[in-house]
Amino acid sequence: MENEIGADSMDDSSLQFVDQHQHISITGAKLPHWHQNNKIQFITFRLADSLPQEKLAELTAFKEQWLAAHPQPWDQKTKDEYDYTIRRKIDRWLDQGFGECILQREDIRQIVAKTLLLYHGRRYNLYRFVIMPNHVHLLLSPIGEEVSTRFIGSVKQYTANAINQALGRKGQVWQRNFFDRLVRDGNNFEAYVSYINQNPRYLPPDSYTLGGTL
Repeated sequence: MENEIGADSMDDSSLQFVDQHQHISITGAKLPHWHQNNKIQFITFRLADSLPQEKLAELTAFKEQWLAAHPQPWDQKTKDEYDYTIRRKIDRWLDQGFGECILQREDIRQIVAKTLLLYHGRRYNLYRFVIMPNHVHLLLSPIGEEVSTRFIGSVKQYTANAINQALGRKGQVWQRNFFDRLVRDGNNFEAYVSYINQNPRYLPPDSYTLGGTL
């Protein structure tokens, strides 16, 4: 595909899924990040203007209503339902193309794609990614002691500087936080691969970039 960028292919036998019997590190209060060493994660980060204030207010109101109707502590089923519902809302809004959508420009997407591939095999193994007009989805596994809060921070900082230089301006490029989830098993992995591949299906071919080792 013309809009697809590859990386060195990998043996699928290297895939490592979350181990429910091992400790899961959870950091951050407002938007928790989940981590187990070397385990595959699905990650989403977005442009700073990708959700308008009215959508953010709607999301806050929904969370408050949910918490009032579902007092903690939660069982795993309730937690999964909450996560799924929130993510579905956000993903639906992102796909509506709010904001300036600077990632529609091929030269800006190239900055992001080349940076993501730069760290492949060094800080993480990158299985699949898509760069949409206002957000990015990744499917990867950290290498060694690497954690997503560090390498996503590096990706966002480097690309923000390069994007601002390319656009001849200053200011915030990316939304400060990001979303991540550990991948449970092979079926879950394939579902995320399919989601990434299908995410841009209604977009013009020149407005997104797919890539990775799969």
